[in-house]
Amino acid sequence: MEFIHLPWLHRNLRVVSSNDPSLEGVEGRVLDETRRTLVVQNGEREVRLPKSVIRFSIDGSEAIDGRSVCQRPENRIHMNWRMK
Repeated sequence: MEFIHLPWLHRNLRVVSSNDPSLEGVEGRVLDETRRTLVVQNGEREVRLPKSVIRFSIDGSEAIDGRSVCQRPENRIHMNWRMK
């Protein structure tokens, strides 16, 4: 299943790698998505993750490069993607 085409709200996200070492391994449920960020609930706190510096997986899927999905969620869902 290609999670790029699906809504990510209330799905589990895990940061696989990041340019910022403090973001690596962050896990949680996606609460909000904007053009450039994802808000994840990690325990009792909310963490805002910039898409441009992370690679992440949704519900254990294949890793997604955040730079390739820096757009509004409503545009991302309807866009045609050419997978490498």
